Amino acid sequence: MEEAVREEIQESIQLLQSAGPKAQVVMLISIGPVQEFIAQARKTRDLWFGSYVLSEVSKAAAVRLADEHKARLIFPYIGADKNVSELDNLKVANKVLAIVDTDNPKAIALDVRRAAALKWLEYAEQAKAKLGSSVIGPMWERQVKDFIELYIVWSELDKEGNYKEVLKKTERLMSARKTLRDFRPNEPADRFGDNKSGLDSGRESVLKPDKYSEYARFGIKYGETLDAISLVKRMSQFIGNEREFKSVCELAFQQFRDEMGHPENGWMKKEVDDYYQNLQEKYNSELNLKGNDLNSYDSQMFYASRVEEAVMELAADRLKPVLLDRARQVEITKDIQVSLEKLYDRINKCPTPYYALVVGDGDRMGDVLRRMKTSEEHQKFTGHLSSFATQVDEIVCSEDIKGQMIYSGGDDLMALLPVHRCLEAVKEIQNKFMEIMSKALPDAEQRPTLSIGIAIVHMFEPLEEALGTARATESLAKVRRDELAIHFQKRSGSEEMRVSLPFAENPVDTIFTLQALYKKDLISTSFAYGLRQLHAEYKKLKSAGAVQSEGLGELLHLEIRRLILLKKPGHITKDEALDEVLKIFDDLKSTGADSAREPLALLNRLAEQCVIAVTLEKVGRTHGTNDTDSTA
Repeated sequence: MEEAVREEIQESIQLLQSAGPKAQVVMLISIGPVQEFIAQARKTRDLWFGSYVLSEVSKAAAVRLADEHKARLIFPYIGADKNVSELDNLKVANKVLAIVDTDNPKAIALDVRRAAALKWLEYAEQAKAKLGSSVIGPMWERQVKDFIELYIVWSELDKEGNYKEVLKKTERLMSARKTLRDFRPNEPADRFGDNKSGLDSGRESVLKPDKYSEYARFGIKYGETLDAISLVKRMSQFIGNEREFKSVCELAFQQFRDEMGHPENGWMKKEVDDYYQNLQEKYNSELNLKGNDLNSYDSQMFYASRVEEAVMELAADRLKPVLLDRARQVEITKDIQVSLEKLYDRINKCPTPYYALVVGDGDRMGDVLRRMKTSEEHQKFTGHLSSFATQVDEIVCSEDIKGQMIYSGGDDLMALLPVHRCLEAVKEIQNKFMEIMSKALPDAEQRPTLSIGIAIVHMFEPLEEALGTARATESLAKVRRDELAIHFQKRSGSEEMRVSLPFAENPVDTIFTLQALYKKDLISTSFAYGLRQLHAEYKKLKSAGAVQSEGLGELLHLEIRRLILLKKPGHITKDEALDEVLKIFDDLKSTGADSAREPLALLNRLAEQCVIAVTLEKVGRTHGTNDTDSTA
């Protein structure tokens, strides 16, 4: 297998070498590692910076191709009037595609490889300079040296009319090249028994056990073990990337901030302000506790189980060692936790510990790209994808949503969002994708769609595990494509929601409608779970042959009517409950041709939407929600 692949690559090189002094080639570059590098993170900044570094390394490769070798870039998209090296905000995925005129493609490939590797080493050297002698030097050098995986393949483009076939061949070459592993000689560590990295067990920790007082200023927890690659990500804000970045704690806390901002909650906001200002006055000389209004308060001070870590970090001025001894830190932590509990007793409300991790990916995008007949057509389409990536960023980071973008490149996206804004954001993103695809492919019979997964995650869940859940949720959405999948499991493990909903049925609007009914007391928690139980019972009856498909929709509709009357609160009239709630379930009465429209399948989706609506509406409502779980 490997020998056949090598022969195909060699044949491609020989064709180019015999093409004359210059040949036009399609050059494809793939840069990694991607998924595992991004996922190895303890903090959201680590998660974002992993994606950012890969984008910058890819950008360095694209700049080298365009500026030094006069290549015409297909991906990333660059407008005709723009210079790639001047686009500071250019987002580049881990793939670069270009057309180059050259008589020596191998030399260009090696030059581009060198430029990409140097970009990565630039970040590594900046981090090492900040850490100085507090890390194990030889081990650091060994780990960063060969980290970047960069594959480059090319094929001759003899004429523009053959672009489609040449691109297909080049992509086959890339797939083949990736099956060939680069076996580099192993450079063992200087000693046996080194601690393994907590984020990558395949590498040793480069931190020294006696230097943790110095590490605190860089946001490194006492006893945390990190390899060189993970440390480069952790050091991002100290090596020229000082931009503010929201933690999962900040994202979870945003709902509480928004609620306290409502005029009717003015008295509660005053209690919150008094609590925080009292902390500032009491510990002004010991903690660097910033914030002069609700929007700038340190969110960690509102979660009892986050206070200890916050005290340790705030006590460590980044320009000098920790000033407080361990006993004093414990004393301050306990005092703050007591004050916090008293605050929540007074206002009968506390912030949710949950946030939303959203992952999205285009459907059938490969099919569309394979239909592109010319490089100009391909380039124009990637321009539309670049526009989508930019607008996704604007949606997520808008004043209404207040989320945190991890990456948006082409049709891929990942974002962190407050739970109470995640559905609104997803609806905007999906609408924007469909709008842009309509412009990009106005005459297409079938356009690409977008599948999105939302994982509602507790802030104590390791980011790597949370990301795994989000990707699994996205995969669920892609089973039928063009769907929104939602996964929410309480940290206690007592309850799980996992459902995939077709965008064609406007699931977000349905959930919003159900939330409005819940606020008006027309449906309750017991009604939502009653629907789920109703589905389970009839599914069992149908499997046993006790009920038939014919007339099942009408029967279920009557059962829901009975459930509405059984579960309605006493102050709600019969007519009011039936009129407003039953119309949501009218579709059950008409059986569709497709299995997804079958009455039991419809009931299942509606039941899960009802549970989701009630759960999201309850998150953070009353005192009783705490750091370890939620009343939801």
